[in-house]
Amino acid sequence: MAEVPEVEIIVRDLKQAVVGRRFVDAQVLVPAAVRFASPEDFIQNLRGRRVLAADRRAKFMLLTLDDGQTLALHFMLWGELALRPAGSERPPATLVVLTLEGNDELQFSDTLGYARVALGPASWLAAQLKLGELGPEALDDTFTPELLARLLRRRRSPLKTVLLNQRVLAGLGNRDADESLWAAGIDPRRLASSLSPAELLRLHRGIRDVLEEGLRLRGTQRDLFGVKGQALHRRNIFGKPGAPCPRCTTPVSHQRVGGRNTHWCSQCQPADGPAPDAPAQTSLL
Repeated sequence: MAEVPEVEIIVRDLKQAVVGRRFVDAQVLVPAAVRFASPEDFIQNLRGRRVLAADRRAKFMLLTLDDGQTLALHFMLWGELALRPAGSERPPATLVVLTLEGNDELQFSDTLGYARVALGPASWLAAQLKLGELGPEALDDTFTPELLARLLRRRRSPLKTVLLNQRVLAGLGNRDADESLWAAGIDPRRLASSLSPAELLRLHRGIRDVLEEGLRLRGTQRDLFGVKGQALHRRNIFGKPGAPCPRCTTPVSHQRVGGRNTHWCSQCQPADGPAPDAPAQTSLL
């Protein structure tokens, strides 16, 4: 599953291997994969453009081009991006191929077919993708416990729902929200506005620990060069309904909260009580 650690790893790889190079051609194998610009215009407008920078906003990968355009890519759930020699075998689920100078190509694929690319002038594309409406990034230095408190204090929705609202906080997906709440010992069904100062500190630490460890282990998917990350998709409690909690052995609970599959430990994450004294173990291995 492509969440922020997986996307951030790809962006770092793009900075290393693609920034400074030109696109010499492109192929759109699945026209629906191009969200903005027709497939023909997408190809024409990309040819000859040099990549000046690679950045991330939430789960969007953004390549700044030398003519003022931005190329945006989004994995959705299971998209992948691979840098391979031009003409090499492509995954059956390849959607778009971007050929680079130096006889390499970027193969953009998705077994579910939901991943998307878009191309256009930077300010126009940002408006189309509503990038300006996204909240602060959970990995930025500006994301502090005080900022988290301001983001949550007037929210009368379940905490899990608020954490997944990218207009409130950009950078948490379903998996990492569950794992962060487990690390903090907080029930995901609690009202976001109900957290105490101590709980806010624990939640902030849990979010940063889960994301940063995911980065250290280079995510759960293959990176730009085809190397599999060491993080596990099914970590401590996510995707493990009924399995023993790694901290207390209580069976992991499961429920849909805000339409999203949610996992927690009823013992370690009490609905209205303190978190357990034992420190949360956030190791992803």
